[in-house]
Amino acid sequence: MNCRNSRFSLSCATERDSGGIQKVFEDAEFGGSIAVRFSRAPDPYKSLQNDGESIVLPVARDVETDSIVGVGGCVLRTAFLNGTPAVTGYLTGMKLLKSYRGGMPLIRQAYELIHEQAQGLEPFYYTTILKSNEQAIKLLEKPRKGMPSYRYMGEYTVFCLGTGRKAGYIPSSFQKGVSDGLQEFYAEHLQKYNLAPHSERLYGLDESEFYTMRSEDGRIIAACALWNQQSYKQYIITGYSGIYKLLHRLPTNLLGYPALPKVSTPANYASIALLVVRENDQDIAQRFLRLVAADAARYDFLILGLFEDHPLRKSLRYMRHIRYDSRLYTVDFGDTPILDGRPVMLEVGLL
Repeated sequence: MNCRNSRFSLSCATERDSGGIQKVFEDAEFGGSIAVRFSRAPDPYKSLQNDGESIVLPVARDVETDSIVGVGGCVLRTAFLNGTPAVTGYLTGMKLLKSYRGGMPLIRQAYELIHEQAQGLEPFYYTTILKSNEQAIKLLEKPRKGMPSYRYMGEYTVFCLGTGRKAGYIPSSFQKGVSDGLQEFYAEHLQKYNLAPHSERLYGLDESEFYTMRSEDGRIIAACALWNQQSYKQYIITGYSGIYKLLHRLPTNLLGYPALPKVSTPANYASIALLVVRENDQDIAQRFLRLVAADAARYDFLILGLFEDHPLRKSLRYMRHIRYDSRLYTVDFGDTPILDGRPVMLEVGLL
């Protein structure tokens, strides 16, 4: 697909384009008090594939240099919508090399290509944008001819939690590893959320990293997993400012906060995935999360993403954390289904 400016062309990426795509990822960073660069090394094409059943990955090329200068992807995966498994399309990785920003008339064509490639699947499209990324928010929220509509759903927060701090008495009902009844527990509860995974079998999730807590009668009352994706997803701190310029030199983990990584070093982290607590009991949720974090000393910190209507969000109120706030949007090409009143369960490991 040629762009209006004949200097650029647009096409769907292949595995051979991973090197060029990685250069675009390495050129971007999220600013703020803790500046972060998100990487999908060593193979961003495969990394994106790991997040779903298939991907549509438009790449923009500078025809004069035959180099990739922009990328924007859509990960297609099955999730629960209104209680039923359905195809969803998560728009992610919309990035341009810094030297090309503001001068590339390709964004409409990229959306057209994504929509064309996914025709017949009729996915529910959605995306997240960091709250601090005001430029992207301003660009995408404004109605534009030939562009899908970005409809704000609410606030999505990523909580960074410290690990290894003693959580007091560890009950025998707290167990690690896949145990009897876990599959049935998730089959019962995941359908109660919109955008929740249709199965607890997430790519690369080790069975030994599941945690459960049971009631006196043996029923599972809480479950989650620690999802280590460092082999294909990395968060690299590029700089600290403000109070964090001082704090990152201190042993913040001793105070219950996350250990802050060294600059230019990939963070040693895992995400808390598939967190479900029966009847959304806040006390059980907080106790359970403290036990999981205490057992996760092998990581510097854990990340947990919760939408504003998630019933367990209140359980984080009294746990020390660092947070990143994003905005969750549906992306409407004119055929987006309406969600019912079920709360949103969106895994941070799939963003």
